[in-house]
Amino acid sequence: MYSSLQAATAFENALDIYKKGNYTNSFKIFKALAQKEDDADAAYYVAYMYENGLGCEKDQQKAYEWYKSSASFAYKSTSFDSNHEIKKESKKLYYLLDTVDSETDTTMRQMTQSLYNLKTYKTNYLLPFSYRTNGQYPNTNNETSNNIETEFQLSVKFDFAANLLNFNEIYSLGYTQKSFWQSYGSSAYFRESNYNPELFVTIPTALSSDAKFIKSLKLGLAHQSNGQGGTNERSWNYLNATVSTQYKNLFTEFEFWSRLPDVKDYNPKLLDYLGHGSVKFSLPWDKNLFTLLLRSNFYSHGAADFSYSYPLNEKDNFFLYIKAFSGYGESLIDYNTYINKIGIGVSISR
Repeated sequence: MYSSLQAATAFENALDIYKKGNYTNSFKIFKALAQKEDDADAAYYVAYMYENGLGCEKDQQKAYEWYKSSASFAYKSTSFDSNHEIKKESKKLYYLLDTVDSETDTTMRQMTQSLYNLKTYKTNYLLPFSYRTNGQYPNTNNETSNNIETEFQLSVKFDFAANLLNFNEIYSLGYTQKSFWQSYGSSAYFRESNYNPELFVTIPTALSSDAKFIKSLKLGLAHQSNGQGGTNERSWNYLNATVSTQYKNLFTEFEFWSRLPDVKDYNPKLLDYLGHGSVKFSLPWDKNLFTLLLRSNFYSHGAADFSYSYPLNEKDNFFLYIKAFSGYGESLIDYNTYINKIGIGVSISR
């Protein structure tokens, strides 16, 4: 049986053959994918080719049956999506609106449902209890900082193009925000927020059976800043590359970055503490997921970031999340401060 990646590649090959006019061979591949993988797109092409006699004998009855199969496969694939029911109910909000005209109705649909174009990127989590075990947080706003605070991260991406260079690559815009909220103090203020917009392309590298270990290469341009000014400003621009590998159920990401020149360098020694790269291990085991990110400048300023998650509901879209950090560079404002920290809460993505 095809793996999902092999099936996707087979479909693209069949589509390429189809566009070149080799209907007989493309029909065989489409039909095999539809029969073995319940591929809705492949089933649609089989139906269309039966309807028009492309690569096969024209047969309206078989075309009708394959069109039904295509619709059935598409429905089954969405029924396994944990957000399918939520999206279905959310779309009802649109149908409550009064219609105006076709163009305006299209704009209203885009306005009410545009969020569906966004996908989760890095882990989205909320840690209501996050405790620093050593020292005090740097005092940046003449406020007294507690060692207990609330930490959360929001991370989304938008895939805006694909396969422009015929490498099966995906072009994306990403945004990640990590915030530290002094919610337990007499003045509940945000001690620090880090904003990280990105532009990147992801290139799959394991599309053939002889390239299984390295799965993908990601190349990007990014900016990171804490949005403050004056002496508290922390920001930098950088290029990065990430190589993703898999060995059985162990996934490894090797990320490397190179800082770009700044008009004004607000943190000249940043890379002395962040180094030039990191390695992240992810180990899914049954319903458990363990991750460990290690970063070092090969001297004395390293860091380790560990997380554990476990589903809390039947749809597996809401998770217990435990996070521990030790080292330098937890946030931009205190990148040169050694911190030990542990937090517990929930996440809505892995």
